[in-house]
Amino acid sequence: MKLLIKEKINMLDKLIKQRETNKKRKGRGGGSGLGKTSGRGHKGQKSRSGVAVTTFEGGQMPIYRKIPKRGFNSLKKQNPTSLTIPLNNFNAIDEGSMINHEFLINNGFLKKKDLKKSIKIIDSLAFKKKLQFKDFKFTEGAKKRVESLGGSIL
Repeated sequence: MKLLIKEKINMLDKLIKQRETNKKRKGRGGGSGLGKTSGRGHKGQKSRSGVAVTTFEGGQMPIYRKIPKRGFNSLKKQNPTSLTIPLNNFNAIDEGSMINHEFLINNGFLKKKDLKKSIKIIDSLAFKKKLQFKDFKFTEGAKKRVESLGGSIL
């Protein structure tokens, strides 16, 4: 019997300590230090549950209304008036085709609302077709590449 008790006592120092919490249990009586109102005080908006009063400053003019607005949001960035299309997008088109705005809309490259926008073709190393382009703006590199492959710009 004494041997069993000594073995159990020897095992007590090998137990792993459980994690301690310093969290106080709110609303568990006045003796807990956070009873009754649970540290929220009496009445008022902040004492209620589910209330977040982040920007309210007690009726004075909030800081976000005192400070002037800064910057400018350009409408050009929100509604661009031009589109850029890389040349390699035209590799799927048959060689010798005439490419214009209507052709791009019919083949699903553009939507009808894009008809009003100016379209600029930019250079791409992967482009390897002889095509004819009509009514587009070109970068210098794209213009050289189209003409070097035997295509034309009208």
